[in-house]
Amino acid sequence: VKGRAAAGRAADALGDVAAAPWEGSLGRVVPGQAWLIQEGPLDGDRLVCEFRYEGAGTAGMHALAVRLSYGDAPSEVVIVGDVPALMAAARQAMQAELCVVQPYDAAAVGARLRTALNGAEPLPEACYPALPLARHRASVLP
Repeated sequence: VKGRAAAGRAADALGDVAAAPWEGSLGRVVPGQAWLIQEGPLDGDRLVCEFRYEGAGTAGMHALAVRLSYGDAPSEVVIVGDVPALMAAARQAMQAELCVVQPYDAAAVGARLRTALNGAEPLPEACYPALPLARHRASVLP
């Protein structure tokens, strides 16, 4: 509680600070394509969902990539900033027959991710830094 009060006082003391350039994009994220990447029967599924900011074209495009192990338990949650590079790497792996990449229904991805990210089971510690944003992005999927 003391920390929040101190943070509030510090924010009040800032005065007339210009708004961040991304402020207008807050809350305006829209889902794009969704992909299922399967690397092998024992590796589980990796779900990749692209997101854009409404009216911004490809500026700020990013993706949520979640690896689901047996029983759809999340084993990795990553926010990807360079979506074209991620998909290029996936295509290269597919050409080398290391994985299968296929389009996936956004509603099916949304249902799987919401169940996995909001489940009762504790997630691996490495998932926690991306978890709040991942849960939000999963919530905007159909």
